[in-house]
Order: sequence, then structure tokens, then C-alpha cells
Amino acid sequence: MALTLTQLRQTLGDMDAPELREVLVALYRASADNKRQLAALLEGDHSGLLDRLETELEKAFRTSGRLPTMKVGGAKKALAAYLKVAAPADALDAELRYVEAGVMCLHAYGDWPENNYGSMEGVFEAALKRAATLDLKDIPFKRLERLVSNAGGFGYGFSDQITYQYDEFLEKLEEPED
Repeated sequence: MALTLTQLRQTLGDMDAPELREVLVALYRASADNKRQLAALLEGDHSGLLDRLETELEKAFRTSGRLPTMKVGGAKKALAAYLKVAAPADALDAELRYVEAGVMCLHAYGDWPENNYGSMEGVFEAALKRAATLDLKDIPFKRLERLVSNAGGFGYGFSDQITYQYDEFLEKLEEPED
């Protein structure tokens, strides 16, 4: 049976400092993903997570050289890991990179599996929610508008959904605060 978060907290609470250090060292040694996550959390070094995201985006959506895999699972996982530690503006940048890479891939190779459209729509929606939390001066409106424009003309209602999401975002920004 998997360890629950409550059980983990209780177990860690019962451990002394040397035992906790050994657990962290074991986690660090267990995988490269753990090394990147611990570096980000303990040292504030997000570069490993960002590099991993770039590698996964290139693999899934590459527009030069070999064909892209068009499998977004690795990119989504890398994005999720980065978002856990990134500042809001950096997180927005990463989410937009994801969608921009997907749109560039569409332009280079044409149509792809329907679930990839849904994935990009979801990331774009999350990016817009994040953007809404920023000061207006920090929202990259030109970049967002360029992305919406570049996303035009693709199937399964993708173009319409991206445009709709952006229009809704703009409307919410214009609403007076109570």
C-alpha cells in the first residue's frame, strides 16, 4: 500500500536530524528528477528543471531534424515539476513556451492526435489564470496575441478554443473589482 501524505508527515516527525538527512540523500541518489527537484527546493537553482523542460519540449515538438514524437507526457511532467518551484512570471513563461512549441510543431508538421490539442488548451488556460494574478504591466500581451494568432486554422476546434480562452481572459481583466 502506498504511503499517504499524513503517514509521511507522521513518520518524518518521528525522525531525528541524521535520519532525515539519510532519507534526503537516498532520494537524491534515486533519480535525476529527484536531484533537480532537491536543487530547486534547497538551493533555489531551477536551471535543471528548466533544462529538463526544454529537452522534453524539443523531443515532443521539435520542428527541425528528426520528427517530433508528439507524445506530450514527458513535457507535461517536466512542466509540472518546474511550476512547483518557479516564480509566477517564470511559470507563465514556461507554460507559454509549452503552447508555443506545440503551435510551431503544428505549423511544421500539420495535424496531430486530438488529445494533444486538449493538452495545449489546458496549459494555455492555466497560463491565462496565472497571468491574471500578475500586475497588468507584467502580462506579456503581445506574446499572448501572437500565440493566439499563430494558433489559428487548426482542427478539432483548437483555434476557436484558444481564441475563446484569450477573449474571456481579456474580458475578466476589464471587469471592475468590487
